[in-house]
This record gives sequence, structure tokens and C-alpha cells, in this order.
Amino acid sequence: RMESIRIGDPLDKNTDLGAINSHSEYLKIKRLIDMGKNEGAEFYEPARQQLPEKGYFVKPSFFNNVSSAFSLNRLEIFGPVLSISTFRTVDEAIAKANDTNYGLAAGVWSDKSAKIHKVAGRLKAGVVWANTYNKFDPASPFGGYFESGWGREGGKQGLFPYRKIIRGED
Repeated sequence: RMESIRIGDPLDKNTDLGAINSHSEYLKIKRLIDMGKNEGAEFYEPARQQLPEKGYFVKPSFFNNVSSAFSLNRLEIFGPVLSISTFRTVDEAIAKANDTNYGLAAGVWSDKSAKIHKVAGRLKAGVVWANTYNKFDPASPFGGYFESGWGREGGKQGLFPYRKIIRGED
């Protein structure tokens, strides 16, 4: 799937992945990728995928066999980089997911909706997707926990900070 991701102009409806928003963020992502390699995680990126010549583009990639102690699990990478670690039980997976300073989003996949609800309720994340990822409903609130943000955007909860009670003349 990674090799079929279309990288390019984010205004093109056929593009799946656009450029990184700044040179400094691009360099940060590259440093974190190097850090993951140096810490011993297995790195994969599609070899045949071409990047546009202009812009700060990073190939979609992932690290496998990432230990909880690795920087990849301790820092937010705002780029197309996935960190994969293993678990033996649902409780271990939840403990690993919650053992972070961040809590923007999470995804749970299962063929049993009861299991999805049970796990989602235990995750410390601003949004938890079920059997999908990165799909938004503007009627739902969105926001993070811990160092991933405070407050909510979207939905009724996102409007609360903007409300003002106006009293009419009596």
C-alpha cells in the first residue's frame, strides 16, 4: 500500500500525501528518522517511490520492532512515519498506548464492536477511530490530551469557548 501512495501537490484531488509545511519541520522529521535507525529499529520506505523535486517531501515509512524506550515512541513525528511495536495482550497494548506524553489520536481495529468500545474507553486519546484512521466528522469534537493539546474543536463542545450570553432588554 505504501508504494501506491501518490505524493505531490496537496491541492490535487489525486494526491494522497503532500509536502511537509516548513523546512525546519522537514529537518526535524529527518533527524527523528536517523535517530530511530541509530537506536536499532528496523526501517522501511518504498524504494521505487519518487518524490517531487520542489518542496519538503518525505516518503511514507515505518519502523518495526520499536521498543518502548526508543525515541520514536517518546516524541511526536509530524510526518508520514509510523512506529510499530508488538504486544501480547489487550491490556499490554493499552498500557503501551497510554505510556506517552501525548494523546492526540488512536485507532482500534477489530471485528467485534464490543471489544472496540471496551478498548476505546481505556485509551487516553483525543479521538479514537474504529476500523479506520484519520476520518473526521465535523459534528464530533476533536482535541488531544497531555502535550497534544487542550480543549476541543468541532462539534458542540468546540463552540463552547465562543459562546456569549446576550440578555435582551427587559
